[in-house]
This record gives sequence, C-alpha cells and structure tokens, in this order.
Amino acid sequence: MLDARSALATVSAYEAKGITIREEGGFTLTQIAGFGKGFETPLIDAVGKLPAKIDVAQANEAFTVMRIAPHQLWCVGERAPQGLPPECLVTPLSSARCRIRVEGDHARRTLARGSAVDFDRAAFKPGQFVMTGIHHTPVLIHCVGDDAFHVYAMRTFALAVWEWLVDAAEGLVADA
Repeated sequence: MLDARSALATVSAYEAKGITIREEGGFTLTQIAGFGKGFETPLIDAVGKLPAKIDVAQANEAFTVMRIAPHQLWCVGERAPQGLPPECLVTPLSSARCRIRVEGDHARRTLARGSAVDFDRAAFKPGQFVMTGIHHTPVLIHCVGDDAFHVYAMRTFALAVWEWLVDAAEGLVADA
C-alpha cells in the first residue's frame, strides 16, 4: 500500500530571529455540512460544543471546531469524528490540506505582508480564524497563540504558500 506523502516533504523548517515556519502534520481535517432544522443537536454529541460565530474556533476535548459558513464546519483533531448524524454531509480534507505553523515575534508582520487582514493582537486574538488568501491562493489562518498561527493551504498550492511565507519572513529578518 502506498503511504501518503506531504506536499511539503521536500522543505525544511525555516528558523530565523523572531520567526519559525514549519509544517505541522499529524492532524485530521473533516468538513461537515448540515441542512435542515436540528442537524446541530446530534452533531454536538459527535464533536462537542459548536462555535456560535463564524470567526471563532471552539476547542473541545478531541476537536477544534471552526464554523466556516452558517451550515459548514471544519473539525480538526487527531482522528476523524465518528457517529455523525445522517443529516450531515461529510468530506475528509486531511490529505487535501497542509498545515503550516508560523510563530514568533515576526509572525503577525509576515502574515500581514500577504493578506488584507488586520493581524494586530487586539484585532486577531487566539482562537480566531479567517479565510483569506496568500499569494493568490485561498487559505484559512487560525490564531493558535499570541504569536502562533496555523495556515491551512490546499495541497496543490502548499509549496507556493510555503515559499511565499519564507520569502516574506526573510525580508523582515533582513530589514531588522
């Protein structure tokens, strides 16, 4: 049987003063869509509490749940959710996305160089996420700490997003 290989298997972590960029694998990503009245109630039994807002993730015992649209969720965890109600449409996205961790004092400035998002600490706090673009590529950026972010990029564009992030970080380090 073939083993899955990351689209970023050929890159090494980038580390410089104030910034680290590395792939962070070992996760499952499941998109869940539900329609009709009451689909959320049985879903809570499978994944835990659901976020009330679209831009704030809900960290539960086994999953981080992000409401990416009114009736669509992303569940990120070590395994895929089980026992989902039949009212839900489930799409495994684990092998379709790469997760890049960007952290350090220069993380916010690096990300701000490529997205029309306010990455100021007062505006983009831990737990929040945004769907945006980097280098003309759609990404989801999740703030997981004061200066730490997960960037979820489509597998087909992950290397381009990686290279853009490293170039942006190198420019900041060179200017410092």
